[in-house]
Amino acid sequence: MKLGPFTRGGALASLVVAAALVMSGCSGSASTSSSAAASGIPQKTIGVWQSQGDGDGEKQTLAAIQQAADTVGWTTVVTDSAGDPQKMASTMQSLITQHVDAILTNYVATGLIAPQLKAAAAAGIPVIAVGYAGVPSDDFAGMYYPDQGEQTTMLLQQMAKDLPKGGSVAPLAVAGYFGIDAEVDTLNEDGPGLGFTPLQRIDVPVTDIFGGTTSAAVDVLNANPDLAALFTALDIGVQSTVPALKQTGRNVPIYGFGAIPGALSFVRQGGVTLVTSDGAKSGFVAIDALLDHWVNGTDIPKTTPAEYAYNYTIVDKSNAPAEGTDVYPQDDFAKPFLDKWKSKYGI
Repeated sequence: MKLGPFTRGGALASLVVAAALVMSGCSGSASTSSSAAASGIPQKTIGVWQSQGDGDGEKQTLAAIQQAADTVGWTTVVTDSAGDPQKMASTMQSLITQHVDAILTNYVATGLIAPQLKAAAAAGIPVIAVGYAGVPSDDFAGMYYPDQGEQTTMLLQQMAKDLPKGGSVAPLAVAGYFGIDAEVDTLNEDGPGLGFTPLQRIDVPVTDIFGGTTSAAVDVLNANPDLAALFTALDIGVQSTVPALKQTGRNVPIYGFGAIPGALSFVRQGGVTLVTSDGAKSGFVAIDALLDHWVNGTDIPKTTPAEYAYNYTIVDKSNAPAEGTDVYPQDDFAKPFLDKWKSKYGI
């Protein structure tokens, strides 16, 4: 199963001024760039909405957004909903109330902020979803993220190589995330043809993802003595399921998504296999789209432009990067954008 038309594929600002905002859950950073101003790039404020800012995947995407925004001399106002569904609505509304020029949603759960998305559209504030798949909506000006269905297909093919006898697989997930739904749906659709029997999906509470995932993994391990694999649909799934293996004394392989730092430490030890992407690049894709829109009047692309198609790879103990390094380093995926902006806009 694929989500749709998502295919595989400078210098920083000279001054950064941190500004504390009165509104709870918000933090701000203001950046100026003399070269950007000299190039006629309009000054803009970019709101960044995050569903759960302490997740490594969101941290990586935020870092890309901030480097990109700093480079073009734009201010960023960053919020963190901390996994609280009610706070997700209020932090989104706070950005609209502040009349930011655009909003980037980092790992969006579309349904939880649907009214605010409509309010932003009505206010003429373009909203771009970045980092992870959210339910498609016309209220987004653009949606830029990797294809979770395609990545799941790659992961299942690796599972078939590693576990030729197949067996039962336990999917651990969270409700409300379109990308997670695509992962589990692909497992259910394609897994049986590869010899795997998916057990019933277990959704952990969004307000207790770490502890909830550990608890769910313990339960499923105790109930299934012949379990072939744990399938963690979350980027923090590995850190949450390894403790369950220790608690139950089991040695069941874990398959999951996103080679974030917290997961890579376990990948290097063996028994954990991930599929990952350069999805954090979507932060640069979004800033590039807004830059072209505001400087040249170009329409904001609805999906990731083909020239910035995402790359996917399988990571296990045999090819895990050294500690302190990433599979897709930010410096590498940032370079094409920085080179383009230097050539096209003189920054």
